[in-house]
Amino acid sequence: MLASDVNNPSFVGATDPDSVMVARFYKKAVKNNFKSKQEGRPIFEDKIYVEYYAAGQTQLKMDVPAYDHHMQRFAKQWAYYQSTQKEDGGGAGTPLSQWPILSPADVENLRGMKIFTIENIAGLSDNGLSVLGMGLAGMAAHVLRARAQAYLGAAKDSALPQKQAEDIEAMKKQIADLTALLQAKPKAEAPKNKGGRPRKVVEPPAPQPEA
Repeated sequence: MLASDVNNPSFVGATDPDSVMVARFYKKAVKNNFKSKQEGRPIFEDKIYVEYYAAGQTQLKMDVPAYDHHMQRFAKQWAYYQSTQKEDGGGAGTPLSQWPILSPADVENLRGMKIFTIENIAGLSDNGLSVLGMGLAGMAAHVLRARAQAYLGAAKDSALPQKQAEDIEAMKKQIADLTALLQAKPKAEAPKNKGGRPRKVVEPPAPQPEA
């Protein structure tokens, strides 16, 4: 039965099959492998996901990226999600949790200040440093910013050599695969006569020296 049957008078007692579904939209940090390889550090982007399942059937739970048809299907849950969201300004970047110098408490304190990525710290203005205060990660705010800038710079500098090394390894594998393919080909057989025996190859006489 389709959900649209609810408004169809031809169906008596029609019910919306999604009325028994539990659905929740949420934001998930997803690693962008292409950008991570380019930058030489983990790059994550916020993506909206939806998890849904029939009430009491959690073993059949779906947890997938949210598309338009999910937002239309679970319109009430989508409207609730939108009403509870606030712009965090984090955007794409390297999450604070990926930076070893920050403790879990530091990460949560920075998130409370609307700072979500290492790029956010590196891009703080001198006036913006005042929001950090003193003592995060055991260092002054301007030192933390300098460390963030150094981290991003070092990662970018190492990205090109890393990519070149990966390209070289890929080329070596291609050459090895081609070599193995050529070696596996059977060698050409010598021509045979009518009896099936290999035909004897007659060498031409060697040229005689002139008298």
